[in-house]
Amino acid sequence: MKKTIVLITALFIFMSIELNAKPDFGISFSFFYSSLRPYGEWIQLDNDLVVWRPNGIHNRWRPYSNGRWSWTNDGWYWDSYEPFGWATYHYGRWYDDDYYGWIWIPDYDWAPAWVEWRYDDDYIGWAPLPPYASFEINFGIHFSIGWHSHYSYWNFVTYNRFCDHRVYNYFLDDRRVSRIYDNTRYRNNYYSNRDRIINGGIDKSFIERKAGYRIAEREITPINNFRDYDRVRSERGDKIYSYRPSDREVMNERTAERFDIKRGDNRSSIEREKVRMPMSREWNKDQNINSNRNSEKRPDVITERNAIRNDEGRIRNEVNRSNERDQMRNNSERERSNVPRISRETQRERQPVYERPSRSERPQVQERRVEPRREQNNDRPSPRAENRGRSEERSPSRERSSERKK
Repeated sequence: MKKTIVLITALFIFMSIELNAKPDFGISFSFFYSSLRPYGEWIQLDNDLVVWRPNGIHNRWRPYSNGRWSWTNDGWYWDSYEPFGWATYHYGRWYDDDYYGWIWIPDYDWAPAWVEWRYDDDYIGWAPLPPYASFEINFGIHFSIGWHSHYSYWNFVTYNRFCDHRVYNYFLDDRRVSRIYDNTRYRNNYYSNRDRIINGGIDKSFIERKAGYRIAEREITPINNFRDYDRVRSERGDKIYSYRPSDREVMNERTAERFDIKRGDNRSSIEREKVRMPMSREWNKDQNINSNRNSEKRPDVITERNAIRNDEGRIRNEVNRSNERDQMRNNSERERSNVPRISRETQRERQPVYERPSRSERPQVQERRVEPRREQNNDRPSPRAENRGRSEERSPSRERSSERKK
């Protein structure tokens, strides 16, 4: 019985360790990087803001233009025909930068599409959500700034062409869009359902009434292998193939990360402090970027080399400081040693000798006149003696007066 209890306890501990040790996989920046690198370039606009810009697009290109809209169990789904569409239209946000053009900011939440809507009685339009928009479960889409996208961001079509396979052939030109833009109503309708983000958009029944036909619901078939997705994504049918990488694929990319990111020119018009994308979650972990050059080493090796270089630089600085101190000390000792020593005899010789000047060189001092001292005359009696004599002379008369009184 005791052995059974011990075995159950050990098994429970082992299972808890395995569960705690299992990494939390999912889409990562490194997977975005390796998957989108063949179709564009990565640019570092800020320390924690890295964006992707597609290559080979024309001047009038806009996101969410080369593909089709389909109604699914997750709402309005954008089925892209572009090889990078599985990532850039279901993760992250788009922004039309004044300097770089259209750039994509990565994010980790999947949705059928990240767009905002406008509509009236004749037309329906959509535009990509900016990086200032974030999704909150209890609120929906929240903007960090007062956002009003320009009319040039929008694709407008009539309702009967909204679900067409080649919807881009029916886009209104910019002149017509500029006229109807202000007369349309704005809408974004995102909510969550059992941990799934739903793009409600414009009500399906409203679009059906305006289009004049019924819109069928298409099924989303998830694929977690990119080779299979690349093989079937060009097929046209009732199914939608949505690629979401498996944990194994993401793990393989994480063990072989290679970053070749171009440093931006700091001319972007994006307001970095208002961007709500949680880029720092992944980017702060991966500070192994080699700007403007290829990296052929693993990130852990690069990190270790950077640490070694930092230590070497610190040691080199300390050695340089100690060498400077030693050199200053040697210079001061050398200066002291170069001062000639003077003997006592030489000091005595150098002391000034006083010589008595001759009479002619002495300064002429005016002689002081001394008056002769007067001698005291001792023959003359003092005043006291005179008075005493006078008193003696007057004494007989006093005797006489006394006798008379008697």
